[in-house]
Amino acid sequence: MYRFVLFSIQLIFLLIIISFVFTNPFVISLDISNLKYSFSSNFFAIVLILILLSFYLIFYFLFKTRLSLSHYFLKNKYKKLEKGYFYFVEAMIAISNKDNKNAVKSHKKMTNYLKDDPSLSLLLRSEVYKIENNYVQLKQVYESMLKSKKTETLGYRGLMEQNLKEQDYHHAFLYGEKLFNLNPNIEKLYDTLIYIAAKIKNWNQIILLTDKAYSSKIINKNVLQENKSIGYYEIASVKSESDYSDAIKNIVKALNLRNNFPPFIKLHLELVSKLNKPNSLRKLIKKYWNLNPNYLVRSIITKIIIDNNIGDLVFINQIIKHNSSHQESKKLLIYFAIQNEKWNIARSNISGLIGSRPSREICLFMSEIELGENSDKQKSDSWILRAENAFSENFWICKFTHKSQKEWNSLSETGHFNSLVLSDAEMIDTYNK
Repeated sequence: MYRFVLFSIQLIFLLIIISFVFTNPFVISLDISNLKYSFSSNFFAIVLILILLSFYLIFYFLFKTRLSLSHYFLKNKYKKLEKGYFYFVEAMIAISNKDNKNAVKSHKKMTNYLKDDPSLSLLLRSEVYKIENNYVQLKQVYESMLKSKKTETLGYRGLMEQNLKEQDYHHAFLYGEKLFNLNPNIEKLYDTLIYIAAKIKNWNQIILLTDKAYSSKIINKNVLQENKSIGYYEIASVKSESDYSDAIKNIVKALNLRNNFPPFIKLHLELVSKLNKPNSLRKLIKKYWNLNPNYLVRSIITKIIIDNNIGDLVFINQIIKHNSSHQESKKLLIYFAIQNEKWNIARSNISGLIGSRPSREICLFMSEIELGENSDKQKSDSWILRAENAFSENFWICKFTHKSQKEWNSLSETGHFNSLVLSDAEMIDTYNK
């Protein structure tokens, strides 16, 4: 509408000028060298109008011709694209049917029509080479993908996965990290990177990647705290060989993120014991027992107490002061009563724990009590025999493979990161509180 109004105004203005020229004619004179030319203004106006009209017609026909040519080329380009996409679909169907021969044929036909956009060709070639297990050519395709913004994420992902297969974890992590920076929301990318970082023991990167994943809303707060705590734990474990102070700072960070987790408690107590500060160690043992009196923590502090020669019954009673009726507190007291040959204390506390199906540990306690208190080897041996048929204590299980192992590690023996849980669900609840 605006253009029409503007054109109308210009046309009216031009008509007014022409009308004025024709109603008020005048003579136009030109002196060229010694010659003088004179002509009417009406003649000049007619010639000018004819010239302008000629230019208009010339430009109009040029525009129409150019438009027709553009339409023709566009139509041809569309047909080529249509055929190219048709052969692409045909090749993908052949790949899904593992018909490599037809996939290659369709790919060659497709490249004749989609020369301007190599991204689909690269994608198709990568799928063909995967099926053929042609990893040399596949790597070259992935590297070519990195040159285009359209396909660089596919290139980085392909190179990461290929290096993973070759167990080149260092390069796999480098490509995966670049992919994560481009698009952190790719499914299972974070989990893959965390696994690789754990394999190459790059614990600082686990902490950084976990923070990025949380800020991108890929993981929840619980996963954030667990994975970061493992990073700090592993750093503390490395630092324990050289810098106790820095190691303790990192294990405290880990415990702040994952309260009362037994493997973290174990490392913390081991580090403090190396400082040769027995009073600090005693306080820490009592603190952890008050917070978390369970089988695993008991086995940890028992070893720490033995290694540091602080297993007198006065200290043991101080440890269990606030939870002396707890079953695990009684077991702790029984163990050190046996070590100190206080048989009456050991027998009085074990009497309520035997029951009809005593655990392997209780059977072994009774064996030592019978042998130590009464020198009754026959009864002692019968308890040992009974222990062989008793149920075992808790152990760690990979929640993905259900394979068990005695010691906790950030990577399970089956190769899964942060996958180990205790076989006793009740104990798991205890240290997650």
